[in-house]
Amino acid sequence: MNKYSPIVLPLLMMASPAFADTRPGGDSSDPIAAAADADTIEFEIATGADYSVGDYGAAIDTKVWSVPLDLKVRSGRFRAEASLPYVFITGPGQIVGGVVVQDPAGTAVASRSGIGDLSLTAAYMITTESGALPTIELSGTAKLPTAKTTIGTGKADWALNASLYKSVGPGVMLFGTVGYSWLGSPAAYQLENGISASGGLNYQPLDGQNYGVSAAWREPVAAGLEGQAVISPYMTYRVSKRLGLTFYGMAGLNDASPRYGGGLRLSFFP
Repeated sequence: MNKYSPIVLPLLMMASPAFADTRPGGDSSDPIAAAADADTIEFEIATGADYSVGDYGAAIDTKVWSVPLDLKVRSGRFRAEASLPYVFITGPGQIVGGVVVQDPAGTAVASRSGIGDLSLTAAYMITTESGALPTIELSGTAKLPTAKTTIGTGKADWALNASLYKSVGPGVMLFGTVGYSWLGSPAAYQLENGISASGGLNYQPLDGQNYGVSAAWREPVAAGLEGQAVISPYMTYRVSKRLGLTFYGMAGLNDASPRYGGGLRLSFFP
């Protein structure tokens, strides 16, 4: 890697289960019940803002703002999503997708912005909760290189995930996800494939309200790094039949993670 060392940037979607759906399909409907009705098709359009900051082992912080456009559709047990962010990054080093490549001797602060990489996800709920059996959903995600090379790697990434959801009391649900991702490496830097895992607790006191916390971890994306680890409290509200709101915070648990962050989503259900 010559004179550069890679530094992990926050994996905001991994850290925010409110966006990955604390229950498969959304924050306020009952997707498990909806899965029984294969004739029902539901759409969601969402946007908002994400922010994170951390030094990732460098002398100067790197700050990341992201404004996404998310499109979702669910029909019975099937779910599909597309997400395209506009990203603003300020900090030392060169951005290669989810990694900052930093010259250890450098102190210059560079700013860049532009369209990020397009993420496409397809998921299928293979079981719905029944007795001791949890809801299980399998999903695959492709990240397509739509960002310029100062923001993205210029390479495609792929991931497979298995998610479980289990009610443990009135309004209380445990959830967890295990996955594996294959990262495309640019010519100058070698990124590593790896396992990711997340889990947490969701509490729904009333229809249309969810409160919870999750923790997420991923194996190092490059040799010599720690795996990223974050904890994220969140809340979601279904304001009306057509409108939903999500808020979340985030704190890193090691030097490879963001020091703190947060964000919101505004969802429209046509």
